[in-house]
Amino acid sequence: MMKLRLAALSTVVCFPCMTYGDQKVDLNSPEGWAMAFMTTSTQNLGQTPPQASSFKEIAISAELNSIPHLTREQQKIGFGGFKAEDLNKSPAFGRLRATIGLPWNLSAEMSWTPPVQINGSRPKSLWGAAVSSPLISSEKFAVGMRVFLLRGGVTASVTCSSDTTRFEPYTPENIVGCVGESNDNLKMDHEGVEVFLSLNNPSELRPWVSLSSSYLDMSVAIEAQLKAGSERAFISSSGSVQTISVGLIYDINSSSSLTLASSYTPLEAQRLSKLRSRDDFWNFRAGFLFRF
Repeated sequence: MMKLRLAALSTVVCFPCMTYGDQKVDLNSPEGWAMAFMTTSTQNLGQTPPQASSFKEIAISAELNSIPHLTREQQKIGFGGFKAEDLNKSPAFGRLRATIGLPWNLSAEMSWTPPVQINGSRPKSLWGAAVSSPLISSEKFAVGMRVFLLRGGVTASVTCSSDTTRFEPYTPENIVGCVGESNDNLKMDHEGVEVFLSLNNPSELRPWVSLSSSYLDMSVAIEAQLKAGSERAFISSSGSVQTISVGLIYDINSSSSLTLASSYTPLEAQRLSKLRSRDDFWNFRAGFLFRF
């Protein structure tokens, strides 16, 4: 009887999702929040404050960011907060960077995330760019600004994951009747500006803090095979988020440094029921930088 009820409910729920086509949702809707949370995990924030550099001076770096683990209740974002999706694909996100000094005390940066597949998810043409410059510099502190963007996305089996398809369709573990892993493509485009305040001191440790504002332009294209038929949907959302970051640079020598940082982005989702856990994004970042 339970299986029959779930099958009937899934048919009612899935029928509109196979026919509604394009849909734009608010940033604080469950679907919009999930896209913002995933996009925020890839934010193209600065690894270090803008610094004065010589023309054609080159630096390369690598950075690894943590991605917070979401509870099952937080993952209930499908159909306006009814269905749980598999959002815990990877515990970390990484990127490689290359920076070159330009005239007028500017620096240009390019970044790229290798398309390494982890737990059914893989970055897809995920690259970023930025231009930065120090604005004020004194013996005790410095102020700098960085303008950045990121383009690309990730492909993942979120709607119908491998864990879901192990169960029989229309059971509590496979409520919508997935019969194969889905092909979901999330676009994570964003651009923004970041302002840094750093302390100048003669020691090897240099602390800094930054405040950024980013405009997110996101969408997800869903392709899933269900027992009731094929689901094809396109959901988009956009909006602005603000992020505060604190970091520390440890200079190993004149040409190499270790970087540590933590970033916090307030996010909110209007859910069917209030959760005890918060929906904000908070992560840690670690990297290594080498100057030529």
